Amino acid sequence: MSSGTSDKVEGKLKEAGGALLGDEKMKKEGQAQQVVGDVKDVIDEAGEAASDLIDKAADVIKGK
Repeated sequence: MSSGTSDKVEGKLKEAGGALLGDEKMKKEGQAQQVVGDVKDVIDEAGEAASDLIDKAADVIKGK
């Protein structure tokens, strides 16, 4: 499980716990943690895309 996914799951649980307990702060913290997870996933995807692009450029340079 990626760190983004684990942040999203943890955040969802925290949000649900806050809603269940009537704790608005906990609920908002859970929502914020889910956003952090989304951002981490986007960064991971961008890194993978950049790596793929570099590999393709290297192949072109090598004449493959």
